[in-house]
Amino acid sequence: MSDKKIKKDKEKETPKKPANHKVLKHTTMATVLTVFFIAIVVMINIVASIIFDRYPLTIDLTENSKYSISEESIEYVKGIDSEITVTVLADEEAFASVNEYTVQAQELLQRYKEYNGNIKIRYVDLLKNPEIASDYPDVALKDYDIVFETYVADPETGEKFHRVKVVNLAQMVSWSTEFSTQLEQYYGMDIESLAENYGAVNVVAAYGGAIVGSNAEQAFTSALMNITDPNPMEIAFLTGRDEVSDFTRFKSLLSANGYTVSTIDITTEEIPEHIDLIVVGAPATDYLDSEIKKISDFLINGGNLEKDMIYIASVKQAKTPNLDEFLEEYGIQIEEAIVAENDSKYVYADLYTNEYINIAQIDSENYLQDINTDSLVLAFKRSRPIKLLFEEENMMVTEKFLTSTKMGYVFDYEDASEPISKGEQIYLAISSKAVFIGEETGYSNLMVIGSEAFFDDTILSASQFQNGEYIISLLNGMTRKSSTGFVVESKTVLGNTFDLTEKQASVLKWTFQAIIPLAVLLIGLIVHKRRKNK
Repeated sequence: MSDKKIKKDKEKETPKKPANHKVLKHTTMATVLTVFFIAIVVMINIVASIIFDRYPLTIDLTENSKYSISEESIEYVKGIDSEITVTVLADEEAFASVNEYTVQAQELLQRYKEYNGNIKIRYVDLLKNPEIASDYPDVALKDYDIVFETYVADPETGEKFHRVKVVNLAQMVSWSTEFSTQLEQYYGMDIESLAENYGAVNVVAAYGGAIVGSNAEQAFTSALMNITDPNPMEIAFLTGRDEVSDFTRFKSLLSANGYTVSTIDITTEEIPEHIDLIVVGAPATDYLDSEIKKISDFLINGGNLEKDMIYIASVKQAKTPNLDEFLEEYGIQIEEAIVAENDSKYVYADLYTNEYINIAQIDSENYLQDINTDSLVLAFKRSRPIKLLFEEENMMVTEKFLTSTKMGYVFDYEDASEPISKGEQIYLAISSKAVFIGEETGYSNLMVIGSEAFFDDTILSASQFQNGEYIISLLNGMTRKSSTGFVVESKTVLGNTFDLTEKQASVLKWTFQAIIPLAVLLIGLIVHKRRKNK
């Protein structure tokens, strides 16, 4: 048999090795997975780079979320449609080096900017650039001040005008009651005066131990509200009659919610036309006839009304027959007694002052449009009872808003052994006077509150009471102010906290942009190589 034939026979006897389809399948799959992993790596790197460049990493891991902004502030900031410039009058590094509160302020400003691209932030050293003061001729600027500014169009004429609000370091923090009291007693000045005389940065540095919390969000949101509202409501506290309280916390609350607050000495000054609401805050001595005429003329407003007033009573007042007569013209009388509550469900014991706190019932649903709390707990201490002389008379209507339960009673200042009278007592009431002007109706409102203690620091700052939220909603409705509907609480930043440092932020940044992508790529290559060798 020839060699050629033998070779052909062997070829027939030995079949060809078939192609390994399984290996081919695994190889193809590995290739696809590798491409997929590489695509993920590229996408992670691109997305991480965009995020870190546009939104620098400021994860809030601090106690009480001190770098976070409340949902209400976020919604407000997002809705701003005008261009806002925020100028910090200091070198950026120098500003951050003052204390933890200025670090917090920087972080919060950055977050405001992230929530609304219309907000621009710049740092300008006032000492090196003194000429910047000429851009703000109507305000006195100092080192480390924060200037909020915008241009707002007049709703009637469309003309744009410059709006500026300055926040200093002393306004960004809250101070202990003891420090504020001592400052007033020994030096005859408040925090604002101290900051004005010696510079806010110096006051914060020198008296840092008296700082108990941060008001940065409150101050910044308030500044934005102030400059973006074309017609901000202006409130004046009348002084000069030995007022039993300076209502510091109440004033801060008003400012935080977009009201412009000032003081007027009723004994020497007139009430300007631009004022929208006056506060007669528990004067210990009576008003003179000439001073009563000032507040009466203010409310009448030349017959147009559209002005409002708050009268706050106190058990510390002497007899005030002139003020009493004025209130009675609006259908309201304040009795010389103290309200007590006999329903244990509506009484708290104040362990700090050894006093009883009465919890009011809401009698009117009016002006609750801005309440965000499901259940309002409203506290009163040492309230004088309010009596309504009529419900409707001479174009005036009176209405009770806050009351005790039907188990309430009143007792004499000096003798609490026997009740003077029993039954429902009124803590807060409003009298509204109307006038017809053509087809329109104008109103002036007089709100009467039975006690200055409604605005005590301990009550307004206590989380279990909602006095602040309630009074702001009432004022927004009563004054016809455009609703904003929230109260920003201060945040304490003292104590042991876990802060995300610059080094930690850098580690997280490189983890997302380099370490994770490289790990994914390495795993993909190892899987590809192992499957290829099978």
